[in-house]
Amino acid sequence: MICPNCNHENQGGNFCEKCGANLTAVNETAATVQASVDESTAAQSTKNEQESNQYLETTKNVSKQYFGHFVDRLKKPYENSYMSGSDQFVNGIITMVLYALFIPLIFFFTLKGLISDIDTFSGGLFGGSAEAFTPPFSDVVVKPFFAYFVFIVLVAITCFGAITLGKVQVNVKEVIGRFGSFLVPFVAILLIALLLSILKVNFSLVILLIGMSGSMFMVPPLVIASFKRNGNQGLDTFYGSLLTYVVIFILLYIMGDFLFEAVKSVISSFLSFGF
Repeated sequence: MICPNCNHENQGGNFCEKCGANLTAVNETAATVQASVDESTAAQSTKNEQESNQYLETTKNVSKQYFGHFVDRLKKPYENSYMSGSDQFVNGIITMVLYALFIPLIFFFTLKGLISDIDTFSGGLFGGSAEAFTPPFSDVVVKPFFAYFVFIVLVAITCFGAITLGKVQVNVKEVIGRFGSFLVPFVAILLIALLLSILKVNFSLVILLIGMSGSMFMVPPLVIASFKRNGNQGLDTFYGSLLTYVVIFILLYIMGDFLFEAVKSVISSFLSFGF
């Protein structure tokens, strides 16, 4: 405790050890300040705990609501999807995120399983363990995830453009909500492929191909046709779907390196190691 009279640091007591000044007032002030600090800390701790609980509760509710949405769309994909709109925008975004995440994860576990199998059967044939070439998670999953997410969002926006050309009054949130609903069955297919890849079943790549091709060639025309059900003006559904396919192939051409370069790089490095 610092004496206010001579600035001497005291270890305790009610009077200064050097000048004898009364330290009672200082003790009371210090106690008041400490109590205030303790109260403030406790209040902040309580606030943080409440915010954390609220966040967890919100996350729990969103997860529960999305699971119900997912199952509902799986039961009757078209019947329960063609009337979806902006009210399903958040669910649509979540579905797109899962779509963009599952694909690179499937590649990751498939490559990891392939390398593990080669390492098991090679018995040191390559002069070293193939496990050293375990695919880097950041390159095979994290970076491609953003590329796949951008890709699927651009496909949805292309559908929005085709619908707009069809003289249908609609906004982007409505299209993304419905696009995400129609995408659910193919995300379920990708989930199956992911589980198979984790179990090291080579057939997972075939399931992946079905999920990806189906999402690119079935979802856009279904979305466009669902908005054009009662309208004959503007761009016809057939040409709107054809236009969307053209844009998809252009996107694949432009973004191909971002979508598949990481996987090709890992495979090339492993093959060069083998030879």
